[in-house]
Amino acid sequence: MKKLLSLFIASCLIAGALTGCGSSGTSASGSSDSGSGGGTSLTEVKWVSPAALASLDFCWIYVADALGYLEDEGIKLSIIECTDGSDAKYLAAGSADFGGFSPAVGLSAVDAGASNITAVCNVVVDNIFGLAYQKNSGISDWSDLEGKNIAILAESFPTLFNPILSAAGVDTSTVNYVVYGSAEYEALDGGQADAMGTWTSEYYKCLGMGYDWGYLDGNDVLPQIANSLWVNNDYASKNSETVKGFVRAVTKAIYFCYLNPEAAADITLNRYPEIEITWDGAVGAVKGNVYGMLGTTEEEQKARVDAHEIGVYDMDGVSQTISNLYQGGAISQELDASDYYTNDYVDTSWDYAAVQADSDAYQFSSAVYQDANGS
Repeated sequence: MKKLLSLFIASCLIAGALTGCGSSGTSASGSSDSGSGGGTSLTEVKWVSPAALASLDFCWIYVADALGYLEDEGIKLSIIECTDGSDAKYLAAGSADFGGFSPAVGLSAVDAGASNITAVCNVVVDNIFGLAYQKNSGISDWSDLEGKNIAILAESFPTLFNPILSAAGVDTSTVNYVVYGSAEYEALDGGQADAMGTWTSEYYKCLGMGYDWGYLDGNDVLPQIANSLWVNNDYASKNSETVKGFVRAVTKAIYFCYLNPEAAADITLNRYPEIEITWDGAVGAVKGNVYGMLGTTEEEQKARVDAHEIGVYDMDGVSQTISNLYQGGAISQELDASDYYTNDYVDTSWDYAAVQADSDAYQFSSAVYQDANGS
């Protein structure tokens, strides 16, 4: 089990590096992304991304900015693009105020001495990785993957999926990984591969693009919390109300994505028109993000929303994740969950009806939407 967890943790660290960091602020316009807020009394807040910004994976923060949820809290958003995995250390050093990375990235940075950070909002509540498969390939369960060809994006991806397969009881020595890069969709759809390593937002994007694949969810066999909204501790100690406001804006935005994933896709495509995707694919990607942010089933999502628990941590789950990191060797000591994760800044009493009204009133305008709808 320790070896299994070590592989999983290593993969989480590698995943950040694969996307390319350490850049100064870049945005859709190619410079510092200062968002939509233009009021003179707004406080500028810097959020450092865990990956390239032109992505539907960050629809929640684009919604928070575009719909004025951040501005309502007196915040002007500035985004710093980071694509080399150094975002946690960047945040701990005070070069940004907030970040958006995973437990493996954040707590390994803590273990290396960059301990000046705390997770303040549970943005992605599940392990988001899994395997898509051809429905006519004979695969319907994890055990069916033994001896199969699995398409992957990059050579390092077996370290991401082997721990999940091992947790499911699959002998990974029987699995044949094939690197197809950007051609992996075609490889799976054309039958060259039996399955494909993926994650929830990508899988649902593919469904939206017309691919008819099944999915084995890694969270079913290796549950973990994933990315959070993190804050620099020095910043939080001096700006607690701003932190609460930022978290409140983010939780409103997550709820908006839940209510109207089409609008969240439209907002993201307006901000980054260079994203090349079909309309159905964009909507599918946002729906996949909602599954990560609120739960993998509609029942889980509704239960979290009805209980007003958007952004709230289950601290037992956090402790289990930290224990897994320790057992896997990513951190040298079993850290106390309450030292690095907190619900103290999460306000669940905001006006849900007002967000519903925003959803109902949204007007679509992106070029991708217009092309798909003949307008």
